[in-house]
Amino acid sequence: MFSSKGSSGRLHVQPGCKYGLFVPFVQHSGINYLCTMTNEERLRNHGLRVTDTRMAVLDLLQRSSKALSQADVERALPEQADRVTLFRVLQAFEENGLAHRVQDTKGVARYASCAPGCSTHKHHDVHAHFRCTDCGDVYCLESVTLPKVSIPKGFTLKESHLQLEGSCKACA
Repeated sequence: MFSSKGSSGRLHVQPGCKYGLFVPFVQHSGINYLCTMTNEERLRNHGLRVTDTRMAVLDLLQRSSKALSQADVERALPEQADRVTLFRVLQAFEENGLAHRVQDTKGVARYASCAPGCSTHKHHDVHAHFRCTDCGDVYCLESVTLPKVSIPKGFTLKESHLQLEGSCKACA
């Protein structure tokens, strides 16, 4: 269900948006989404049981301005769960469309909250990622979309990535 408001200041009512009801509007790819679903509902709608650990990790990913490694999650939630449980939570989020993974140049997996509309079978996070060469942080650049590419006949594209590098605004 969608409703528009203004010219480019469109307001979309999106079930299953990036944040729970505690944040009235979510900016994602230049569009403001009105949240109509709590994080508990998001977990259930993505086929996951609601646990305190899953709720805490989902909230952390949604509040973060950058993609987080498992070590970042462990530091932010030291009393929440052990390393194996956090690994399984992040893996379940990726498999079920709640988070997407991007690897930094050192091979460390980092996770960010998925866009509204991502599901178990389809991720819609087709944006660039920016890696700061000074601090190593990785940011989703949701306003920078991946270019359309022509794949030669007989080839099948499974994934595409665009990673930009430079200095983030904190390090510049």
